Amino acid sequence: MTSTTNFKALLFLACVVSHRVSLGFTPQPSRCNLAVRPRFGVSAVQNNVCQSRAALLSRSAVATETETTTEDEIMFGESMGEAVVCARGICVLADEELATEELCYLDEDDEGNLVGMTCVESTSAQEQTPLSFEYLWPRALLLGCSLLYGTNFPLGRIMNDALPASATTSARMLLAFGVLSPFLFKLKPHLGKTAVVGGSFCALGYLAQSIALVDTPAATVAFLGALVVIITPLVSFVADKAKLGWKDAPQTWIAAILCLLGVAALELGGDGGLGNIGMGDFWSVMQAVGFGVGFYFTEKLMAKEPDMALPLTAVQVGMTAFWSSIWAVLDGTGMLGDFGGNQVAWLLDDVTRSQYAIPGVFLAGFGQDEVLRTVAIAAAWTGVVTTAVNRVGETTGLGKVSSSEASVLLSTEPLWAAVFAGLFLGESMGPNAILGGALIVAACLATTLKPQTIQNLFSEAPLEDDGSLAPVRSVNSAGLSVQYVSSTAASTAFVNSTISEF
Repeated sequence: MTSTTNFKALLFLACVVSHRVSLGFTPQPSRCNLAVRPRFGVSAVQNNVCQSRAALLSRSAVATETETTTEDEIMFGESMGEAVVCARGICVLADEELATEELCYLDEDDEGNLVGMTCVESTSAQEQTPLSFEYLWPRALLLGCSLLYGTNFPLGRIMNDALPASATTSARMLLAFGVLSPFLFKLKPHLGKTAVVGGSFCALGYLAQSIALVDTPAATVAFLGALVVIITPLVSFVADKAKLGWKDAPQTWIAAILCLLGVAALELGGDGGLGNIGMGDFWSVMQAVGFGVGFYFTEKLMAKEPDMALPLTAVQVGMTAFWSSIWAVLDGTGMLGDFGGNQVAWLLDDVTRSQYAIPGVFLAGFGQDEVLRTVAIAAAWTGVVTTAVNRVGETTGLGKVSSSEASVLLSTEPLWAAVFAGLFLGESMGPNAILGGALIVAACLATTLKPQTIQNLFSEAPLEDDGSLAPVRSVNSAGLSVQYVSSTAASTAFVNSTISEF
């Protein structure tokens, strides 16, 4: 009787396992906020089920400076969630057929809190030739977005030369918010509070950038703004106790060293030495601080809610419009003195108020006033095109490439800013500026490297039994904890996880 019962049990177990593998069965999610898509008709292991969040980490631990979360505390769902692509504070759903290098999935704890991401080599992407339209268009779109972002710096300087910085910033952001405001109605209510906090820090970035452009070369402001790639990991270190040691985040250390050398070349390489440093440089760095902290909040929100990219962007721009309007009122009534410019109390004068405030700046600019025409065009361009429409283009192209590739393309922004500063403003870059800018851009590129790649250069990278690089959890440039796993290791983990269920 016992042997017959055991035989029936084994037969039943074999049927269940066979049914799972043949149909590509995906178990129900556990604390997964993303959609689950069963992949029927293809072998589970061969069809990227190995990329499920449980398989990717196989119930691995996530460590911090003050607390080590064990495998009993981190339970990863045994289903395959939607992959995401994150770069520069934005996360969107990945197009798994076009993201050619890697697919990233969320890691959550028992309470559903985001603790990071795991990225696995993509095995489901279609093969694309480098000259095909499918390969080129998303990359060209992201590079074009970076190019357009680069125009903000020289055009901001042009606007600030003609009008108070508070007036131009508020006009630009109110326009951008008008374009993006319809997306606010799609924002999930529970995201509101954190989105407002993150948006306020982004507002600090925009306002600091505008103040810096009053008396600082546009290229310098752009290069110093790129320090955001080391600001955000530092915020993660302070807020989340994330590990930032050499073995945990070598790319962050390399980026930090390159940034320090770049800033030294920019600020100390001229004839004036320390005398070259001014308040404009301080506000340029505060720009990076504002954006860095803002990216920390918004990328975490977008990672968990990748379909909320544009609604969260609308909150960012809305908060910037709000704070810049308050700045304009305080500046325009003379309460700030000559802070942010030398045109004091411009709202109290009938003539300046009619020309500087909305809608006067556009009515006068597109009327007979040729001086304000350039300002009006620049405000419309930076508000509608490079702030609102550009973000739509960025979210469209982002899901078609890997996170590391998108980060590389978007890191070219300060280079484009330097090019347009030369074209529009006639700014010339000396050897120190070229060297400093190159080092800072190199730092941006360094943050896209996988920690295993850097460790392998120093013969430090641990290996799996199959010879592949062992997974290492690190912190990316947006402050998210990320682990990279080979497809072979993920497949093995999935098989082990499936067997352990029985």
